[in-house]
Amino acid sequence: MKKIFISSFLLPVVLTLFISIFIIPAVYSQSYTIKYNDSIVKLDEKQIYKWPTPNYKTITSYFGYRTSPTTGASTYHGGIDIGAPQGTEIHSIADGTIKYVGWNGANGYTVMISHKDNVVSTYGHISDSFLVSVGDIVRQGDVIAKVGPKYIAGPSNNPYKDSSGKTTNGATTGPHLHFALSINNKKVNPLDYVN
Repeated sequence: MKKIFISSFLLPVVLTLFISIFIIPAVYSQSYTIKYNDSIVKLDEKQIYKWPTPNYKTITSYFGYRTSPTTGASTYHGGIDIGAPQGTEIHSIADGTIKYVGWNGANGYTVMISHKDNVVSTYGHISDSFLVSVGDIVRQGDVIAKVGPKYIAGPSNNPYKDSSGKTTNGATTGPHLHFALSINNKKVNPLDYVN
C-alpha cells in the first residue's frame, strides 16, 4: 500500500515541485521571444527601458496613423511626441552606443542609439549643441541631448518652414521630443517597451 501511495501520488508531487522551483525559473529568467510582424524578436527579460524625459510625460502625438500636424510631417507617426520645453534634458533609455548624430529630415536634429537585441532608439527635434558623438558608449540615464528650439538657422538643405516662412527643426510645430524605437529595423510603439 505504501509503495502504491509513493509511486502514484508522492513522486509526481515532488517532481512537479522540483520543476516549478528550479527548472522553470531558470529558463524564464534568461530571455524570451515575441513575434512581431512575422519576425521573431529575442528580448532580454531583465532589460527595462527608462522614460527619456523623466520630468515630462505628456504625449502630444501617439504612434501610428494620425492627421499630419504640419507640412512635411508623416500621417504615419513612427514614434511618440513628448511635450517638453526647449532645453529639457533627454536621457538614454538603456545602455548603448551612439549610432548617429546630425540632421535627419523631418525629425530635425537627431541622436540614434544602438542597444542590444537589435534595438535602436531615436531622439528627434533636439538641440544642435550636440552632447554626444558617434561611437560614444552611453549608460542608461545618461543625458544624451536636450530638446531643441522650434526655429533653427541651419542646415542649408532644410526644407521645413512654418507658415511665416521661418525654418524649423524638422517637421515641428514647437519644441518637443520625437522618440522612436525600432527592433530589427521595424518601428514599434515605444509605449509597449518604455517604463
